[in-house]
Amino acid sequence: MSNLKTASIEEIRELAARLCRDYLTGRWKTISPADLTVKKINGGLSNFLYYISLPTNHNNIRECPNNSTASQSSENYVQLLDDNNELISGDNIINNNNNNNKNNHEQLSLAARQCTNEPNEVLLRIYGEAHGDDDALGGMITESVIFALLSERNFGPKLYGIFPGGRLEQYLNARALLTHELAKPKISKKIAEKMAEIHVLNIPVSKEPEWMWNCMDRWLKTVDGILSRSDWGDKKAIVNAIKKIDFRKEMNWLQSVINKGNYKVMFCHNDMQEGNILFANPNSNNTSSDKTNGKRTTHINGTVTHDETYNTDDDDDDDNDEPDLQIIDFEYCAYNYRSFDLANHFIEWTFDYSNPVAPFYYQRKQNYPTKEQRQRFYIAYLRKINESLPKYMPTQQELDSMDDEVRLFSMFSHLHWGMWSIVMTLATIEFGYWEYGADRLLEYQQIKSTYESGAQAPNS
Repeated sequence: MSNLKTASIEEIRELAARLCRDYLTGRWKTISPADLTVKKINGGLSNFLYYISLPTNHNNIRECPNNSTASQSSENYVQLLDDNNELISGDNIINNNNNNNKNNHEQLSLAARQCTNEPNEVLLRIYGEAHGDDDALGGMITESVIFALLSERNFGPKLYGIFPGGRLEQYLNARALLTHELAKPKISKKIAEKMAEIHVLNIPVSKEPEWMWNCMDRWLKTVDGILSRSDWGDKKAIVNAIKKIDFRKEMNWLQSVINKGNYKVMFCHNDMQEGNILFANPNSNNTSSDKTNGKRTTHINGTVTHDETYNTDDDDDDDNDEPDLQIIDFEYCAYNYRSFDLANHFIEWTFDYSNPVAPFYYQRKQNYPTKEQRQRFYIAYLRKINESLPKYMPTQQELDSMDDEVRLFSMFSHLHWGMWSIVMTLATIEFGYWEYGADRLLEYQQIKSTYESGAQAPNS
């Protein structure tokens, strides 16, 4: 087969059939490649994603969604349909068809086995190219190990198989959050709790907060090579502004500032933006957005509308249901300063990747969370961290201290993703990487100036 990154949909179909035959059970063992449903999913951080599905069952057995985001403790069930598409129970079938009693038992037994052991659909992830380092393979291996561990602990999608160049995952029946939904109180509270659940995990990888720094350090050589070119066209003004930044100097300064403090290090997601937070809603279309494609795109089908104005709090009380959220994409997971995760998430409130035209994102600084919104997030987060203490409530001093840390680590987030964006200008994905990098680096410089002057940060 040709390079997986450039493979045709038919080559992917053949690969998917072989992988599913090797790693899955039931009908996947005998399915013909021609009978599989294979669709490319637009999205995924530096990876190529494909939706793979079994054909519609010809025996009117509706497979239960055992790969949904519902609780894994939910009771398995099988639904059988009559000719009028009405739901009927197995007992009724058996009682009303005495002459076919044995066949009905066999059909139910087969259906139950399929429902329990066999997913109807999976996600095929093919790793994309990694830029700027010789440790790309090691990074992919580490990420796969972390993914497997989190999968076993019911964090993120189930893992069905790892193969050279990618993996098979559970396909989640959910949609990515919209940017403005991050500000809804119920959703924000749930995100804070999910973040806390991730932070308290004990994962057998290095617990020193070095991964992000090492990553940026490896990017430096690539950034220098990119900026040494001269074929900029209409990007010349942006590139010239970025060239004035001494990235090594900025990294050393920021690291020295952070090293002066005593900041908590925990297992962090490091990229908890709306595209990596799924909202389980069976009635919605599956959509995703991330920094790589710049657009909110449709997973399988459906349309997406974009609203220029945000109503952050008033529309959160439409129902009394607690949002069912699922965190995905653990590509950047590592032990890190917990305030990086907090700061990075708040910054994502201001970047909306649904713009259908260049630069394929909106920056709305006015949507940065208010002090009240941030403190609500901190309270939910800290109470989850300390849930063994039922009466625990953080003090105002704790909240203010956390807010100070978030201001500091906002610089880390902006510098990190600014450098990442320059490296990603080598990618072929349609996105305004130069513009995005310039915006993030300008934010870094502004916060640094405020920090050095001792003034209070904006949006506080």
